Amino acid sequence: MNAPSWMALLLLVVATLLSNGMAFVGSPNNLIPYKQSPLLSAHQDESSSDGQVDRRSFLSVPLSSVILAGLPSGANAAKGAAEYDLEYYMRDLFMGNKKEGNLPVSNAPPAAPPRTLREPLLPLLLDDELQSSIPIQELARVTAIPIGALAEQVIAFRSKVAPAFQASHPWQKESVTDEYYFDLTCYALWKVASATIQDYAVRDKFVRSIGSRLLNEMVQREFLSKQSITLLNKNDNKLTDLIPCVIEVLDQFQSIAYCSSYRLGDKNDEERSGLKVFDELDDEEISSPNGAGSVNCLVSIFDPATLGGSLQITGEGSRFSPDFVGPTLAALFERVGAKVDFESYFVDPVYRPNPKDFFPNERFYQFTIARKS
Repeated sequence: MNAPSWMALLLLVVATLLSNGMAFVGSPNNLIPYKQSPLLSAHQDESSSDGQVDRRSFLSVPLSSVILAGLPSGANAAKGAAEYDLEYYMRDLFMGNKKEGNLPVSNAPPAAPPRTLREPLLPLLLDDELQSSIPIQELARVTAIPIGALAEQVIAFRSKVAPAFQASHPWQKESVTDEYYFDLTCYALWKVASATIQDYAVRDKFVRSIGSRLLNEMVQREFLSKQSITLLNKNDNKLTDLIPCVIEVLDQFQSIAYCSSYRLGDKNDEERSGLKVFDELDDEEISSPNGAGSVNCLVSIFDPATLGGSLQITGEGSRFSPDFVGPTLAALFERVGAKVDFESYFVDPVYRPNPKDFFPNERFYQFTIARKS
């Protein structure tokens, strides 16, 4: 903001203070009456006998003319953030802006009918008996608690929270093939996992083991193409080599109705998305000792089947929430001999004027693929 604009803002502050009584400047412990300036003395009232400005006479001057005189014309400068802020506060001062802060949370959009999750990937993610799927087996391995005992805890917790969960996400049948019942069961399983795994490093190990086993099962059961299987069985892959594998894995999740769709790469950069998400420079960053050593990859999963439970756990103050895509892709990127970290966030694509409203449909991942030192 230029000097005239700042002067205009200063005049606005002075006018506001004068309208509410004597203005003071200085530290709280040493308040000094504001001295009259030559500019303000031009508008002094006869009734003011002590040499200070009569605030009524000053405020009789149109503030808009004072402020606009200090602002650059449209021909010389465009409005910046400060000018927009000034306009907002001026409008609030004289007319009042619409109050948003005390609005209650709006009702969430009605839930869509649940999708039906399908084989071949579903039995690996979750099974109705809670015996043979990867998460329950890995939880038993990490905690050394028998699968049967863990399954009982999951079922008990699921029964406890089912009425509240069903109110917002009504399932049509009590089976993990139903999207919302799958979501509820994942929520219950991860809550049991959080109670039985207190160490954050062990939690990370548990999540990554799920992704690693899922990827290995996809390869061994030939869910992927022969070309991708051949690549994933190699030890000298480049990032650019793995792009088709990444797309095939994401296609697997979409084909069983785990998600409605996905996006690989930056939505604002077509040159860094889809089949072009990596290039030769990225390969150099990972393989060359002279490279910076890290590459980022963005992935969006829309309407994941674990969305409701993940949001609930996040709202409870934990980031240890159900996830299958993140750890599986992390295991895939590790096939280039790199160290892989990832974070995920929830995105609401709709602008909502009430800041309390948040109804996301996207889980957004950022992977950092770094050269091992």
